[in-house]
Amino acid sequence: MDSLDFRSTNFENTGKAMYELAKTLFPICRSITGQGFRDSLQILNHTLEGGGNLQIHSIKSGTKVFDWIVPPEWHIKDAYIITPDGEKICDFKKHNLHILNYSESIDKEIELDKLQEHLYSLEEKPDAIPYVTSYYKRRWGFCITHNERKKLKQGKYRVFIDTKHDESGVLNYADFIIPSTQNSKEEILISTYLCHPSIANNEISGPIVTIYLAKWLLNLKERKYNYRFVIVPETIGSIVYIHKHLQHLQKYTKAGFVLSCLGDDNAYSLVHSPSQNTLSDKVALHTLKNKENFKKFSFLDRGSDERQYNAPLVNLGVVGVCRSKYLDYEEYHTSKDDLNFISSKGLMGGLKAMQEIVLNLEINETYKNTIICEPNLGKRGLYHTLSTANDIPLACNFLAYCDGKNDIIDIAEILNMQAYEFKDLLEKILEFKLLQTSNMKT
Repeated sequence: MDSLDFRSTNFENTGKAMYELAKTLFPICRSITGQGFRDSLQILNHTLEGGGNLQIHSIKSGTKVFDWIVPPEWHIKDAYIITPDGEKICDFKKHNLHILNYSESIDKEIELDKLQEHLYSLEEKPDAIPYVTSYYKRRWGFCITHNERKKLKQGKYRVFIDTKHDESGVLNYADFIIPSTQNSKEEILISTYLCHPSIANNEISGPIVTIYLAKWLLNLKERKYNYRFVIVPETIGSIVYIHKHLQHLQKYTKAGFVLSCLGDDNAYSLVHSPSQNTLSDKVALHTLKNKENFKKFSFLDRGSDERQYNAPLVNLGVVGVCRSKYLDYEEYHTSKDDLNFISSKGLMGGLKAMQEIVLNLEINETYKNTIICEPNLGKRGLYHTLSTANDIPLACNFLAYCDGKNDIIDIAEILNMQAYEFKDLLEKILEFKLLQTSNMKT
């Protein structure tokens, strides 16, 4: 595969494979800790095949990380409610969103009015089971569609939840570094999260795109940068990762992207960093702005791990990349965000967007001319030698803006192209030594 080319990607087959992976991951009950998270990491690691391995790490429950404490490891065996008529409802084994994630155990009979205090539903989305969590305060509860909740009759209900909070457990996370082929120390951070249970777009699409992006990068012949892939439970996981790697990340991160909600067909979205002027902002906006139904959001609309990577004392200049952004589509955090909401085409679109971002990063550089006035392009085969009209070739326009201040993304914006589309032309121009990087002396 050419070092700056994704055209050889078999989009149809890759999209189908990504969707099959989604079908494998979707049923697993995940949380910020526990066996479901570990099982999901192992499935992703297997998907990488022989190209490299996810490094799976753990940190003990009870460990202090900045202002947070790693919570106990959570395990669940079963949960359900038995109605006064003997019907089993809110059955965890039928849909794992029925349990309040991180719920504590209970086994007792209670009246309906007491049960109502522990039920969660969405009146505005009456047919959807909401996804609700309680990681840092012990409580028990069930999630139910509002329509089903309205049908509950007075009487005694048996509530049964079999869970365990293991104070001696661990929180797991993973990373994987694909090295530069040019001995660079600079890194591109790609971070995603893997802690929601059966949620498709808002959960498993990010890790799936991440793994397939890594598989693609492993096949590139040349890589300017190192690529640091991070898969964590949201919020607490990125805090743990920053706690361990803060100095390294601050020293070497060139750009960074949090990948989330990348599997639907409806939009492309960018969540800016606080300053909106980092390299991450620049390349993501350049890549995504002309895509279908593109939306850009300020940092005030943040919601994922870009919160931690951009905290004032961290300040890595990371942006969020989505298709339909979390909180911006009706199915978000409900049972409606299922395998029908995502598609092989949607996942492939998310992957291709990230491939384009990588290609634009890889080619981006600031150059300046080595020749005073326009070079003679005709004698170098870069322009025809018989002139019949006042047409200005692309090479001439490109060179005109190589002033040691504009980088390739800047020039691509001026010429209404993607930066990576200059690849072949740039190689020819550099072959004739018409340009040098701006930090070189003339």
